[in-house]
Order: sequence, then C-alpha cells, then structure tokens
Amino acid sequence: MRVDDLLAVIEATADPGRAASWDRSGVQIAGTAERCDKLAVALDPSPDLARQALAWGAQVILTHHPVSLAPRLPDRLDDHHRLLTLVLSRGAWLYAAHTSLDTVVDGPPAWLADAFALVGRRILEPAGRIPHLAVRWRAASPPSGRAALAGLNGVSVMLLGNDLLEAVFPRRLTARVLAMVAAACPDARELSRLSLDEPAEAYGYGLVGDLPAPLPLDALLARLADLLPRRFFLLAGSAPETVSRLAYCPGSGADMAGRAFAAGAEVYLTGDLKYHQALAVPPGRCVVDVGHFSLEEVMMRRFAESLAAELGPDGPAVRYFPGNDPFSAHVPGSDLPRRTE
Repeated sequence: MRVDDLLAVIEATADPGRAASWDRSGVQIAGTAERCDKLAVALDPSPDLARQALAWGAQVILTHHPVSLAPRLPDRLDDHHRLLTLVLSRGAWLYAAHTSLDTVVDGPPAWLADAFALVGRRILEPAGRIPHLAVRWRAASPPSGRAALAGLNGVSVMLLGNDLLEAVFPRRLTARVLAMVAAACPDARELSRLSLDEPAEAYGYGLVGDLPAPLPLDALLARLADLLPRRFFLLAGSAPETVSRLAYCPGSGADMAGRAFAAGAEVYLTGDLKYHQALAVPPGRCVVDVGHFSLEEVMMRRFAESLAAELGPDGPAVRYFPGNDPFSAHVPGSDLPRRTE
C-alpha cells in the first residue's frame, strides 16, 4: 500500500484538523519509503519502540504521543537524537495521532464508555463541530446503493426518484461511502457534494455518561483493574457509596474534573492529578487517578485493531507494540503488584 494512502486511512479517524492549536499531530519524521506492508502502532515514540518496530520490518510507525511539541535540533546525544537516527537510517515514517485522536469521542477514546456500556454520553469539553456532507448520485439502480449503505452507522440515505440517490454522512466516512456506492452501483455518477450546517459531528475531549445500573465504588474499581494495564489507583475526594454517572478523560485530564462534576458525575477517571487539584474535589465526589499511561495504552491498542480491520488482509500488516507504565507502586507489607501488568 502507498504510504500516502495509509496516512489517509489513519487521518480518516484521527483528522489533523481536529488537533489542538498547541499540538504536533501528524507526520513527525518523513521517510523515503513509498510503500508500506507493515504498520507498527504504539503509545510512545521511544528509541526502544523504534528498534522493535524496525526489526520487525515496519515502514511506518504510528504513535499517540508526538516526538516533541516544539521543533528541536538533534544537538545532543539523547533519546531524541537516538530516535531520529534509528528512523531516518531506515527510511521509515513516524506519525503521531495525538489530540487528533483524543477528540474522536465516538472512536478509540470511547473504549471505556463501551466497556461500561455508558448511556446518554456527552462530551466533557467540546472543541468544535464538523458539518456533514450531502452527496447525490445518478445511478441505474439507486436501491442497490441504499442497501449497501444501510448498515453504516451515522449515514442517512434517500431515494430521489427512479435514478437518484442521496446520502448524508460525517466527513470522516467519505472514502468509505464513496467506495461502497461505487461497488454497489458501478454506473453511479456523482452530481453534487454539499457541506451542511446541520447535522454536524461534535468533537472534543472526555466523555460522561450513565451506567446501566448503579455500581458500588469498590465494584467499579475492581472492574477497572480488570480492564486496565494497572492494578493500583490514587483516589481523591470522598468515596460515594454507589456510582450512577461516570466521566473520564484519557491521559492528562485532571483539570477537567470541574466539568465532570458539573455534568453530574460522582466519579471522574483520568491521570496526572496534582495536589491542589485533589484538594479542590468537592464533597461527595471522587477523582480516580489511573495514571497517564493506562487509558491511552488501551486506546491505542484498540486503534491498532480498528486499523487492521479496515485495512483488511490485503493491506499492511498491523502490529501493536505494548508500552510500559513508568510508574510502579510499593506498599510495605502488601502483595500489591509493584509494576503494571
């Protein structure tokens, strides 16, 4: 597969246009390889990850975290220099889907909401809206196109007379919709493509939603320990007896705790909680710091799985390279595991 085409597949989910203004999502290191048959996916762009990925034969490495938030020269022998040397010497590409992926709240970041079957989901910190597209085709058999698109989530399809088909869909589905219509109606000819003010797809950071049934806090934490690659958490605030509404933000989202509690969440899950933020947790509310690593590690693993499914058996092989939580826990006299699993 051409590298440009692979990057387009990645960006169909992690649209760089949704990245924060301070971020460096996108190509981190441009390679000389024109084609890719192996895509390596990981959380962090470390020299060790690059060695493993390149030894496997990857031409493209996809990480969540960027190499740097500000351009810098390789002016000293450090991990930055070693990473650049490794990747450039092999002609490979390094791409980061950072806040461009964080804001896809109906994509990989929603994995925890799916695991807890949260209902009535809302974005904690909206960042913008992307208008849907309306595309109209002339075809000999429009019902074939409607049938092909019927199972695609978020797509509305209409038949306009005997030879006209119209579909309204999120922009990120453009390539998929066009390919499906072309396959179902080989004679289809696109007549128009319009950007609509409404409907539009909202994007932003973090999610809040209701559990199907209230859970005791201990049961929720036990479920988290089963889901996450970490079995120890830090708690701030007061522990509610039961949890009905849950909010979370992967990575470093402690400054969004106020939004979570204003949205009615009893418990907010995130990472990188600071001392004064912990002091500010209101009565009857609880912040659970699961670490910066754990939620994002699973998110990137899910992203790798979705890319593998989308690319299919004829596309590049996709391999996830697990990361390591840099933090460990030690409680004297306890059998609590020191490191993540």
